[in-house]
Amino acid sequence: MMTLSLACAGPRAGATAADTSQQLVHETYTLGGEQPEALLVALHYSGSTPAFWNEYVKDWGAPVRVLLPQGPLPRREGFTWFAPGHEQKDEAAKLADVEQMAARVADLIREVRRAHPELRHVGVTGFSYGGDLAWFLAIRYPELVDVAVPMGSRLLGDPTRALPATSRVRVLQGEADAIIDARKTVERVEALKAGGVPIDLRTYPGLGHDVSPELIEDWRAFLRQGLSGTAAVQSRRD
Repeated sequence: MMTLSLACAGPRAGATAADTSQQLVHETYTLGGEQPEALLVALHYSGSTPAFWNEYVKDWGAPVRVLLPQGPLPRREGFTWFAPGHEQKDEAAKLADVEQMAARVADLIREVRRAHPELRHVGVTGFSYGGDLAWFLAIRYPELVDVAVPMGSRLLGDPTRALPATSRVRVLQGEADAIIDARKTVERVEALKAGGVPIDLRTYPGLGHDVSPELIEDWRAFLRQGLSGTAAVQSRRD
C-alpha cells in the first residue's frame, strides 16, 4: 500500500543558486502503513528527478515514510543540486557547495519530522551528487541520521565531532566507475575506518557509475535493517 501524504511546493523550475531561502520541492509518501516510524530520505543524481527512486522503494517490504527531495536547479530532463561550475571548483569549494545544500535537506528532514512525530529512525541515501549529500548529512547531522548509504560518492568532508555508536554508513561503489575512482574510494573508506568512523564499503565488479540489481538488493537490505530500530537507536530518539 502506498499512501501519498504530502507534496510541497518550492522553488520554480527556473530557480537559480541564489534561491536558498525556499524549501526544497519534495514528495513524501508512506509504504506499508499510515504512520511508520522509519523515514527514508533518497537523493537523486544530477539530471534526474525524485521519481528515480520509486521503482526501488515500491517493494520495500516494511512500513516506511519515503522523502524524495528535488534538486533546485534544472539540468537536462531533470534537476541537479549544484550550480554550473561545481565540478571545476577545488575540493574546498565543492565541499562548501555540499555543505550549503545539505543544510537545506537537513531543514527539510526536521520539518517532515515535526509534521510526523511518530518518526523515530532516519536513513539517508543518494547516488552521485545525491550520494555526496547523503554522506555529508550522515557525518554533519548525526542527531538526524541513524543510517546512510551513499552510492557513487566522493565522500567529501569529515565528521566535525564523534559519531554515535549507533550510526552506520555503508558505501556502495562500482569497480568500473569512470567518474568515481573505486581505488580512491577504498583508500578513503579505510582511512575513515582507521579514524573511528562507523563505515564500510561494498564494491561491484564490472559496474560503472550506475546501479545494478545486486547493488539495489544490498542497498535495500542494509537500509531496512538500519531503519528497523534497535534498542540503542530508540533510546537516542526518546
